[in-house]
Amino acid sequence: AVVSPQSTGVTCLVNSYTDNRSILVDIVRRSAVQSPEYRSMEWRLECQLSSRSLHNTVTPNVLTRWRLSDPQSKNLETKDTYLNCDVNTLQHITESLRAAQLELDTFHARKMCRNLARIG
Repeated sequence: AVVSPQSTGVTCLVNSYTDNRSILVDIVRRSAVQSPEYRSMEWRLECQLSSRSLHNTVTPNVLTRWRLSDPQSKNLETKDTYLNCDVNTLQHITESLRAAQLELDTFHARKMCRNLARIG
């Protein structure tokens, strides 16, 4: 059998990983980003029908209130976060979230989620 430098390097990496797996898993757990958890969302549509300088113009705005909780909090205290944006910005946010959701359905993302679930 011919031993190439590449196969030796891969073997060395695999051995190093298996020897230090528990240390690596501990580092990943400690450095994981804890993002707030979604609890509820309320929204309100506001329309400015005209102003002194611009008559008969409609300017819609969407005000949303996001109720989020801190996953590290013992009693799951909630915090309200407000977002006020125009309709175009809201459409952009919606499209970005849909694209992210579609990306989660890829094989690579599912594989990464399975590997991260094993760690956690």
